[in-house]
Amino acid sequence: MSIGILETGRPAPALASRHGDYVEMAAGLLAAGAVPPPPTVARFAVIDGEFPDSATRCDAWVVTGSRHSATEEAPWMLRLEALLREAVAAGRPVIGLCFGHQILAKALGGRVEPSPFGWQLGLQDYRVIDAPDWLADLGPTIGLNAIHQDHVSVAPPGASLLATAPHCPNAALVYGKAAISFQGHPEFTRDFERDLLALYGGDTLPADRAGQALAAMEGGGLTADALTIADALRRFIAQK
Repeated sequence: MSIGILETGRPAPALASRHGDYVEMAAGLLAAGAVPPPPTVARFAVIDGEFPDSATRCDAWVVTGSRHSATEEAPWMLRLEALLREAVAAGRPVIGLCFGHQILAKALGGRVEPSPFGWQLGLQDYRVIDAPDWLADLGPTIGLNAIHQDHVSVAPPGASLLATAPHCPNAALVYGKAAISFQGHPEFTRDFERDLLALYGGDTLPADRAGQALAAMEGGGLTADALTIADALRRFIAQK
């Protein structure tokens, strides 16, 4: 089983040196699951124009987070949208994380816009609406780390709502057996989220919201729900 991780952004060097980059975080999430065996990972820096030669190059795909907005429609983003449509058409499972959630929705006919609720930071709770069988271990809510100011304002045709929140209506979407995506970051550890908020709070991020998010964060490592999702994503990929 080979997983292609499509790198759409990179953390600041000071963060990457301590926590790894977004590709390593996504790979770590998949490896955190208990079943089946960890997949083989291939990296594609699509942000630099490095694309696979085909959507069938790997058995499944993961789209990472990014500081960029899917609304920018940079050439590499439009090329990525085309690749994701090809992957879904070819039956290659796709997992979208934050920016990946947004660019996947946009590629499949949804809409991405700045959120009227502004920045969403730190550990966020989302209400589970309709979970497929391979996500049956989820409870009524899931808690994931978040950092975003855009959101999927209109879900694509055929997408079902997995999870929602008042501040993020389309928080997680499922596209049958073709794809799943999360606005939050199951791959972000609480330690990374804290360092991220501390680095950018008062600069890129509003100081009051960053401070509130930091004050509310406890513990370390992946959230319990992220570990549950890790297992579920492995099952999702395996059902290909």
